[in-house]
Amino acid sequence: MIDMLVLRCPFRQVFEVETIEHGMPVIREVLKTCISLTDFKIPLESSLDAHGEEVALTHRWESIPSSLSTMAFKVFDFRDSFKKDADVQDFFIEIKASPAKLTQGHNLFGSDNIWQCAESMIHLLIDTYPHLIEYLDQKCWSVEQVDITYHSWCKTENEALQFVNALQNVSNGQTRARTGYSGTAYFGKSNSRIKKIKVYVKLLEVMNQLAKLKRQGSKAAEHYTDELLDWAKGMVRWEVSLKTRWFERRGIDNNLFALSKVFDAHNYWKQATQDLFKALEGKQMRIIRDEEIEKQLKAKFPTVNARTGKITYGQANSAYRVFRSLKSEGWIETKRTTGDGTFKRAVEMLHEIGLSKAVLQNLKGDGLQCEVIPFIRYVEVNFGEQFPPFVKQAA
Repeated sequence: MIDMLVLRCPFRQVFEVETIEHGMPVIREVLKTCISLTDFKIPLESSLDAHGEEVALTHRWESIPSSLSTMAFKVFDFRDSFKKDADVQDFFIEIKASPAKLTQGHNLFGSDNIWQCAESMIHLLIDTYPHLIEYLDQKCWSVEQVDITYHSWCKTENEALQFVNALQNVSNGQTRARTGYSGTAYFGKSNSRIKKIKVYVKLLEVMNQLAKLKRQGSKAAEHYTDELLDWAKGMVRWEVSLKTRWFERRGIDNNLFALSKVFDAHNYWKQATQDLFKALEGKQMRIIRDEEIEKQLKAKFPTVNARTGKITYGQANSAYRVFRSLKSEGWIETKRTTGDGTFKRAVEMLHEIGLSKAVLQNLKGDGLQCEVIPFIRYVEVNFGEQFPPFVKQAA
């Protein structure tokens, strides 16, 4: 699916007809500097000079709302810049959004059709600022970035988390992981102008986003149904961000209308990830099956809010993280990198569910209920299983 799309469109050059001597009409190109940002009727910011006059009008990124989500929009004006490149557009607009969120309120699945995705974004822009249409050189819409994402599956959320965290240690030749956070692995330079790869536990991201939407009282939270969230359990997302240079190096025109005719999401995604998948060949990881330990901790150490009666599991989760660290890093390293109070409390809690200090001190290595599994088992992306069974994919 197309998870993010960044589009750019230059403003067209304006022509006007002048009548000169002998009454002969002559078409003269009017410099684009005659078009002012104020003509667009968009929110602008400015600075004041020493005389209190407005100078340096600029358009900041703004959020254009749809009925389901939002789209970012900005006008870039480099016409008076001394640093501008003659080969680069100097007056254009840029829009970026998740087409799936714009059309359905979430991005757990979505369309591979780049034209349909672009249309939804362009229509939203024109519906919001209809007078812009007369200034845009619409035949020159270009694709500056497209994020293509597909998913594979793990049996549980815990297994998905362990797999993605293990990916953070993968490197092979030019394919090197960048430091991420738990549940997310990055590959490629953060400022790359060619491509970037991100692998992450999708449901973890969704639950964080859903909690934020609920705090804001947003109706968008209604689109994340229990059925949809249940389908996403164990989902690992493989996201590829392709930039203009990636297309240029393959002789592919990034003009929206030209690219729409040849766009092949599956093929582009495979090309962009082949080095990463090559790096995973032959590598193995230890999956720690600790669901029972986690379950026992939560059952024995729930925290009840005296005012609301809401049950949380902060202490149980903290103890479980220490347990996981003991298995991966060992007693000495875990004790060194964990706060004294947190470590002592976790050991006491683990003891109360039947794990002695001697057992905890000898977890590192094979551990308990550990299974060695080839990485390749988790990278089997089935393009026919990118939609939930209760949703009929559009033709």
